[in-house]
Amino acid sequence: MQQVRSAAGQAVRVLLYAPDNRYGARLAAKLAGFGDLQWEDSRDIAPAMLAAQQASWRLVLLDYSNTNANYSSELTVQLRSLMPALPVVAVGLANADHAPTVLAALRAGVSDFIDIESPAEEIQTTLKRVLAQPATARVPVAAEPAPVPQPKGRLVVLLGSRPGVGTTTLATQLSVLLQRPADAPGDNESAEARRLLLDLGIPSGDAALYLNTDVTFHYEDALRNLGRIDATLARTALAHHASGLALLGHPTGIQPPAHDPSMLLDRLRSVFGLVLCDLGGLAPQQLPSGLLHAAAETWLLTDQSIGALVSLDHLLKELEQRGLRNERLQLLVNRYDDSHGISAPQLAARFGLSLLATLPDRARALHACAAEGKLLSEQAPNDPYIRALAPLVRRLDPAAVPAQPVGLHQRLVRGLSGNLWKTK
Repeated sequence: MQQVRSAAGQAVRVLLYAPDNRYGARLAAKLAGFGDLQWEDSRDIAPAMLAAQQASWRLVLLDYSNTNANYSSELTVQLRSLMPALPVVAVGLANADHAPTVLAALRAGVSDFIDIESPAEEIQTTLKRVLAQPATARVPVAAEPAPVPQPKGRLVVLLGSRPGVGTTTLATQLSVLLQRPADAPGDNESAEARRLLLDLGIPSGDAALYLNTDVTFHYEDALRNLGRIDATLARTALAHHASGLALLGHPTGIQPPAHDPSMLLDRLRSVFGLVLCDLGGLAPQQLPSGLLHAAAETWLLTDQSIGALVSLDHLLKELEQRGLRNERLQLLVNRYDDSHGISAPQLAARFGLSLLATLPDRARALHACAAEGKLLSEQAPNDPYIRALAPLVRRLDPAAVPAQPVGLHQRLVRGLSGNLWKTK
C-alpha cells in the first residue's frame, strides 16, 4: 500500500485500484483540494478482500490505459457485483487513438471516464457529478438517465417508399458531402460543426459498409450509456469516416428491436449540429413516431416505378393516420427520367407533396465505386448524381462545401484496413 496524498484536509477518500501506480502522482495533483488519494496494488488485494475491508472509500479509480484495459474491465465487473453502491470511475486517455479503451470501460459498467490529460477542474467536476448520483443510478441502465442538455442540433429523416429505392446510398453520399474542410474530429470542434449519420434502416449496418468504416460502438451501446453521451464520448467511442463524419447504427445483419429513440435523440442533438437519420427499408408500421415528430424535415425518396409509387401511397396513408403528414414532408425522386411519362412535378402534385429534388439514374457508376469500397463523391466529384446533391447540401448547411476526393495516403490506409463494401 502506498499513500499518495493531496493537501485536502477532510477530503473525499479516493482509491486508485490498479496493478501499478503510473497515474498516482498526476491524479494526486489534479485532486488537490478535493480528494485524498491512496493506491492499492490490485495484484496483492483481490476485489473480495477489498470489499471485506469495508473501508470508507467514496470513489474507486481504475487504470484504463491500453495495457490495463482488459484487466480493469474484469475488476469493474467484480467490484460492481461486490460493492454496487461504490462508484467506479475509469482513468485513461480519451483521444481518438484510445477509443477502444473508452468503449471497454463503458461496456464493463464504469460510472464515468476521466481523461488524465484533462484539467484538474474538469476532472473534479466529473467526480463530483458521480458522487451526487444516487447509488442506484451509478449502474449503467437505459432508463432514468441524467438530465439532458437542451437539444439544439437539427434532425433530418430520410424515408424510402420501399426497400431498394436508394435511401442509404443517398444518406451516405450526402452525409460525407456535408462535412466541412476542418471537420476532422478534435478537442476544439464545435457542436454546430459536428455531423452524425444515424443508420436505423434495414438491412442494418449498410451505411457502415458503404462508408467502408469499422464500427464497434453501436446504437444499443448508446442506449446503455445514455447519460454519458457528450462531446468526448462522441469523439472517442463513435466510429468516424475519413471525412470526419460520425456514424451510429445497429450491427450488421440484426433485426433492429422496436424502440422509441426520443431520449437518445435529445442527447445526440445536444452534441451534433446536424443528425441525418436513415430509416430506409422500414415498413410504415415500424417507423418510430417520436423520431418523426422531432424531425425538422422528413425527406421521402421514391422512384418512378409503379411498385415504388404504390408503396409511397401506403406510406403517406400511414403517416396521415398517425398525424405525421405535414408541411415538413418533402419529395425526392431518384433515378429520374423525364421521358418516363409522368414528370416529377406531376408526381409531387399527385401525392400533395412539395418537390425537393430529382436525382439522375447513376446506378452503374454508384455500383462501380461500391465494388471498390469507395463513394462516388470520392471517385467522381463532378458526376451528375453528386452535382444533383449540391442543392440538398446547401439546404442542410449553407456553410458546407463539396468534399474533396480522398487523398492517396487516406486511400492507402483505408485500403489496408479491409474492404468493407457491399453492392445493392
